[in-house]
This record gives sequence, C-alpha cells and structure tokens, in this order.
Amino acid sequence: MTDSNQEPAGAAITIGVSKSRRKHALIIAGFLAVIGFGSFIAGEGYVPDHELVGGVCGAVAVLVLMVSRGAWTEGVAMTIGDEGIWYRDWNLPVVPWRHIDRAYATGIRLRPLLRIDLVNAQTFFGGLDDEIRGRLPGNTLIKANHLLAPNGALEMPIAEVVAEIGAALRRRTDS
Repeated sequence: MTDSNQEPAGAAITIGVSKSRRKHALIIAGFLAVIGFGSFIAGEGYVPDHELVGGVCGAVAVLVLMVSRGAWTEGVAMTIGDEGIWYRDWNLPVVPWRHIDRAYATGIRLRPLLRIDLVNAQTFFGGLDDEIRGRLPGNTLIKANHLLAPNGALEMPIAEVVAEIGAALRRRTDS
C-alpha cells in the first residue's frame, strides 16, 4: 500500500487541485483587504469605528486565506491508477479497485459531490493501520460505506471524473 500522503506511482490519470478555488480565495481576500484598508484610511468622517471595521476586514481577509489553505497546495489532488483511487483529502492510502463498487455525482445543486461506493468497506478500513483508523472519525469525506470528494476541489469536472472511474472499473472487469 502507498503512504497516506502520497499518490501511487505509475498512475494512469492524475487530477490536479482546482485553480478556480485559489482564484476565488484571492478575490475574496483582496476584496476584504481593500474594504478594510479604505475604511481604515478614509473612513474617519464616514464610518463610526472605522479603525475597528478596517481591522476586522483585514483579519477576515487573512482568515479566508488561512481557511483556504488546502486550495493553495499545488500538485496532485486525485489519482486514478492501476492499483485504485487516491484522493489527497481522504488521508488514506490508495483504495484498491476490489473495494470500489461505483462512482457517481450526488449532493445538491449548490454543493455537488463525487461519491464512491465501497464494497467490503469494513474489510478495507479494518486493514488500515491504527494511526490512519484513528483519524477516520474526524474526516467528513469518509463515511461507513462510501467516500466523498467535493466539487471544485479537482481541476476536472465531477462528470469527467465519474466517467474515468467508470472506464477504469470496466477495464478491471473485462480483464
């Protein structure tokens, strides 16, 4: 098995981190910084407590950048390879194909998700080392019988990821 922080070697398809997430975080932080700076410098006669407003906007801008830290990481976010599927935010080793049933888009219109249903999930999770198993309850992307990946986290649309996983699953059953 591959280390939980590294994608598998010799992978067929690698999907990077979404560039739009980084752009959105920069736009929001920049907007807040401009409002805060403007309020701090020019708001004395117009905005009561202009220094407080400027400070709060600046702090929120920094907070937005810190919260979107995951969006700043460069490199590979998901790998669909010969061994199985690996996704960075699961903090799991590669999920072998024998434990993957199907993948499809789910969720609501405003928050679509990639869902990967597992076969024998208890066997897969039971085979993980104690350190990784200890982190599972805190990860909202890992459920008892399926794994999730949020829309916008990958540079490839969910529909294309679903198609790639489906094609890889068909190749496994055909051979």
